[in-house]
Amino acid sequence: MVRLQFKTRLFTYDITAVIIALAYSLVMVHLSLLKFKYFRYSSLDLGIFTQSLASFLHNGTFFNTVEWQLYGVSNHFAVHFQPVMYLLVPVFGLAPSARTLLVIQGLALGFSVFLAYLLAGRILGKRLALILTLVYSLNSSLIGINLFEFHPVSLAVPLFLLSFIFLIEENWPAFLAVSVLLLTVKEDAFLGVVSISLWWALREGLSFESLKKNLCFVLLALLAVLYSLIVIKLVIPHFGRGYIYNTLYKHPSMDGRKLAYFLLFNLSFGLLPLFLQRNWVLLALPWLESLLSSRSSQYSFGFHYSYMLVPLSFAASVFALEELLQDFKNFNKSLAVLIVLALMTSLATMPLSEKPPKEPLGLVHYSTLEPLPGYKTAWRVVEVLLKTNFSVYTQPAFYPALATKPDVYVYPAKITPDLVLVDMKTYRGRVYLKRLGEMVKAKYARIYSKNGIVVYKRAGLELPLSLEELD
Repeated sequence: MVRLQFKTRLFTYDITAVIIALAYSLVMVHLSLLKFKYFRYSSLDLGIFTQSLASFLHNGTFFNTVEWQLYGVSNHFAVHFQPVMYLLVPVFGLAPSARTLLVIQGLALGFSVFLAYLLAGRILGKRLALILTLVYSLNSSLIGINLFEFHPVSLAVPLFLLSFIFLIEENWPAFLAVSVLLLTVKEDAFLGVVSISLWWALREGLSFESLKKNLCFVLLALLAVLYSLIVIKLVIPHFGRGYIYNTLYKHPSMDGRKLAYFLLFNLSFGLLPLFLQRNWVLLALPWLESLLSSRSSQYSFGFHYSYMLVPLSFAASVFALEELLQDFKNFNKSLAVLIVLALMTSLATMPLSEKPPKEPLGLVHYSTLEPLPGYKTAWRVVEVLLKTNFSVYTQPAFYPALATKPDVYVYPAKITPDLVLVDMKTYRGRVYLKRLGEMVKAKYARIYSKNGIVVYKRAGLELPLSLEELD
């Protein structure tokens, strides 16, 4: 009878973990699609990847107009080398839309929630693993990755957790396969592969015998570094003019803002990653990449740049907690305090707001769910424009929705667009229309205006009847 109750309890934990993971995915997919519906993706990345994948379906290259206009490149690989995008092509081909990428991202990060439970369960037991899984699912940085545009690096989050599971199961072929896949996610993902490999190789301490015993992991780390050098020095320049992000680390520095981010990020994990000294082997490289950068978004909540730090910090928390519970018999009481602290920190740094906060926390980039003025009218116009072969110049808010078209632009440089779509009730709409007048010599006439949504056509252009009927 006792055994039956024990098995039922374990089964309940597993089901609860699945429910938490599914709930996370459902909520994040819903919020992402709502943000898309309200035209609140305006940082270009969702449009860049949508247009790149749509372009691949048509001509076999990951072309997008933003990077062509900004950097003069005709392939996304000239900016970031992300071969994992090839795996997205079949799914995107079935439903070519920015929505498809948002759903993929939400499902991938939801799967990472369940993997977090599996990892913690193997080390700490299922009851405590379930508590940590809940904390992980509510982590503000994880949610920030989910809600800030779409990026292929979101796929690395579950892969990193999977690599830890394969390590503790001593499934070396599977660990190697996941490590290789991680290297395809982005050119800087080698930092995570190197960190995990060396952390495992040095788990028994730094010594010649330890390195000799784990020589294969040391070699994997070296090969990952070599791979990154080849990609950054040869592959990316082959597609473009050179690696454009070298300048981010020309003047490394530390300041109060970076230290505040470091503290708050670790507080969102209850400071647990810092309790185990050997975790620094695991976390040092990703942290240096963030803190030494001159780009403030890399040390702010609400962006995707923590895609390595989030899964690695969770794993570090699990392994630190394992030793703390062994060394301190009464640590459970302290753990409860740390968990509450983690939840409170995530709540305070949550990068989600219905409206732009009047007094935003400087370290947080908020995803806003307030509808763009005239969004319903804008969707009617977008649906018509998608059916045409005319080139369109527009503001960033409309770019992802139109990005399945090959000739949609958010800069007026080097082009003379056929049509112009702006929302004149927004600051960006007015600014982008002004830019067009300053940089393009052609004349444009207004052909549609409703609820602030305005469409202009190039003089002399003949339009389909469907667009004229919108008014």
